[in-house]
Amino acid sequence: MPNTRNPEKWLFRGRPDDDGAPLVLCFPYAGAGASVFRGWPDSIKAGTVAPLQPPGRENRFSEPPFDTHVEYAADLGRYLAGLGDRETVYFAHCGGVPFALETIVWLVDNGHRPPRKLVASSWGPPHVDLYGGLNKVDLDTHDFVAEVQEVQSRLGNPGVPVELARIGAKALRQEVVVHRPWLFDACKTVPCPVDALAWSEDDVVPPHEAVNERWREVADVDLRTLPGSHWEFVSCPESLELLLAE
Repeated sequence: MPNTRNPEKWLFRGRPDDDGAPLVLCFPYAGAGASVFRGWPDSIKAGTVAPLQPPGRENRFSEPPFDTHVEYAADLGRYLAGLGDRETVYFAHCGGVPFALETIVWLVDNGHRPPRKLVASSWGPPHVDLYGGLNKVDLDTHDFVAEVQEVQSRLGNPGVPVELARIGAKALRQEVVVHRPWLFDACKTVPCPVDALAWSEDDVVPPHEAVNERWREVADVDLRTLPGSHWEFVSCPESLELLLAE
């Protein structure tokens, strides 16, 4: 795999127009790419929808993934800084939350504007633990191929061929490895408001974990719960659209 990355591919739907419209930057969950947001419209009340495409995924499959959250944040942060001083809102789901948090910290540390807010979906207090059973499995014995097939089945794509699932499993395992040593620095405060979002029927990161009061130790946070399962976000339901616009 070549050791080159094309930062112009960060925004899956292309570089936004220079109209100054707010951007809704969407961080996919662990191992996933921008296509998980294909059910979102081009524009919602909060602004232009801009799904992020990490390297090593989909149309960036040939690019090496990042080995640390800091590398990810610096590369994305430099790209976002080049878009100018425009309003943004961040939406991050599950394993995308750590990357969103580190990107926000990088932007502020380097003199750039933070997002208006972060909606952190299905992730608990980031300085306390990692969330979701996948972050606790034995990396040597867990069947990541079966994991990918199960997730795709839940998303309405049953019967993913093993050969295709193996590709997704490699990306998923690599990102789980990256997450293992990470916790948000408890000495810091997230430099933008946060909506910690739980889904009422979430069986991956249950509501009592996602809207835990300990979020308040590191963020100016609102604890919110919306109806639906762990995967409800993929269709951008009206309740989520309204939350992003608040």
